[in-house]
Amino acid sequence: MARKTERVFIRNARLSFPALAEKRAVMKGDAKEKYMATFILDRDNPCVLQIHEATVRLATAAFGDKAKQVMANTDKLPLKNGDRKELEGYAGKVYIKATSDYRPDLVDANPKHILTDPKEIADKFQAGYRVNGFIDLFAYDFNGMKGISASLVSVQFAGYDEVFTGGSKPSAEAYPDCSEQVAQSSDMGSAPSGADLSFNPEDFDSAYLYG
Repeated sequence: MARKTERVFIRNARLSFPALAEKRAVMKGDAKEKYMATFILDRDNPCVLQIHEATVRLATAAFGDKAKQVMANTDKLPLKNGDRKELEGYAGKVYIKATSDYRPDLVDANPKHILTDPKEIADKFQAGYRVNGFIDLFAYDFNGMKGISASLVSVQFAGYDEVFTGGSKPSAEAYPDCSEQVAQSSDMGSAPSGADLSFNPEDFDSAYLYG
């Protein structure tokens, strides 16, 4: 099957799981490594509709009367529901992951400034920051598995935002109320009045400190 692609410009996305300076395994334990980026999008971002329409066109052209069957399997489509991913920044959003065997073009807010230094790339493309990017959508049919995937072409730093901490944050309701326990223990752990709490390394046995 000839590979037909459709290029889509992604604007004002939040970056997640970036591997832009160096390749990384796509799946944990996978020997094959790729460059990659996940773009988290507001549901009303205009490029969400563009991605969907391009996906429909590619599926129709590649799979004909089986296109609807392919489109019904959302696991094989590039655009995903963020509510199904219990990670910070995904709730209420949609996201798309793009990968590449080749290093994508990386540009600063001023697109004339090409980013090549690994440290500068790490500073500008932190998870949670705002980015733009180009991706190529394409249909695949491999060993009977059909779907639409995304290839990473380029990423642009578009603005700072809160950095993702790497996991979902528990809500206040997830914790027990320990107020009473703390109140009861408040008199138990305090140091005696006038106690010297300073640390003097010479008070320690050297065998304890250094083994």
